[in-house]
Amino acid sequence: MSELQEAGQDEKNRGPKERIIHLKDLADVSESEKKVLSYFETARKLGASDIHFLISESIFKVRMRIFGELQTVDEDQPALGYSLCATAILSMADVTETSFFPQREQDARLSPQLMRKIGIFGARYSHRPTGDGLIAVMRLIPDDGDKVPTFKQLGFIPEQIRLLNIMLRRPEGKIVLSGPTGSGKSTTLRSACRVYLDDNQGRHLLTIEDPLEGQILGATQTPIICDKSDEDAVKLAWSRAISSAMRLDPDAIMEGEMRDLISMMSTTYAAQTGHIVLTTLHTNSALGIPERMITMGMNADLICDAQLLIGMISQRLVPTLCPSCRIPWETRAPELRDDERDYLERHCNKDSLCSTDNIWFRNPHGCSECNHDVIINGRKRGEIGKGLTGRTVIAEVIEPDNRLFQILKTRGKVAARKYWLENMKGISRVEHLLRRINEGLVDPLEADRIIPLDEDERLSIDDV
Repeated sequence: MSELQEAGQDEKNRGPKERIIHLKDLADVSESEKKVLSYFETARKLGASDIHFLISESIFKVRMRIFGELQTVDEDQPALGYSLCATAILSMADVTETSFFPQREQDARLSPQLMRKIGIFGARYSHRPTGDGLIAVMRLIPDDGDKVPTFKQLGFIPEQIRLLNIMLRRPEGKIVLSGPTGSGKSTTLRSACRVYLDDNQGRHLLTIEDPLEGQILGATQTPIICDKSDEDAVKLAWSRAISSAMRLDPDAIMEGEMRDLISMMSTTYAAQTGHIVLTTLHTNSALGIPERMITMGMNADLICDAQLLIGMISQRLVPTLCPSCRIPWETRAPELRDDERDYLERHCNKDSLCSTDNIWFRNPHGCSECNHDVIINGRKRGEIGKGLTGRTVIAEVIEPDNRLFQILKTRGKVAARKYWLENMKGISRVEHLLRRINEGLVDPLEADRIIPLDEDERLSIDDV
């Protein structure tokens, strides 16, 4: 079932207390607020992760990120764009600003109470001036109730799920998830919290989030409250939140992100004192996690300890194909450029792992099963889908040992990677991706833009 189909089914299944209030029934919001909410309502129905307001001297464009791709869904006059951004900042944020400043950066969290009226858990707002206008981006936090997806539903494979479950059964230690913005880290964290709570009845899991990223039934969820436009205030709020969390008798702590050295030290202290800690870090690989922490000021001997850092995960999201209109290899191959065909034949023929005979490609025109109309204020503005039905996780999951850390410290990341793959039977994200390609779930050319198919070859060395 696609994300859009699941969203529609979820809406049908909502109970009386969860029913979505339609915009026309909202008597307590202004027309300008209704306009902003109409874009959020459309984004929710389309399964979009972000809404972009792009304002220039001549035009206001509304774009939505759907299955990882930005698509323009509406256009209007620049004055309307500025008006809607001002409305979001001045009257729709949970901590309202006194002024709208299009000439400088502004951040806000839109009121959860307002967002939940249209079936969205929450949203983050951020804008920045451009050369001839303004760009504002709003990140949606979906409201899936307490129906947190399982690791399998996210796309992790059995070998990875086994390792994740082992990590979450440990009595203490830090589990760090890495990936770029928009790679699904927050959702995976919520899934990990759900597994921890299900397997550890009677344990107290406390979260520190900015903002809250969805309901986790059984957890104590706490937001960061401060002036989001003041970087020093944000850092201080995170530091205080982590310190106070230790006084609230937690067994496990989920911290949304390690932002700086202070938060790294605080989460490390929590892991050293008998707690499971779940958190995220921006770096491009699982083995890059300790390296990143060291470059930010952490002691290498402290971090490279398999009793402390018990899990390292790196993930990306790749789009999934519509099974009704995907195009087989034998049809698409003659249309490929020579270099594309040679590239796929070289990297997608891997013994029993993958064969070009099993490759399928995206149909750029889509079909009735995957194409969906974009309706803005009752008017059709286009179609989305175009051969895609959702996204799936592609990941590397490492449960490190001290031998791995010793190699990482003395011989570097490339040698450590070789040891992990060969001695620890690690599954690289390329191998994970090839499995999905071989299943016909993912277009190899689309996925190659996110996870290069030649990555393992480029990162390998002959001997450790």
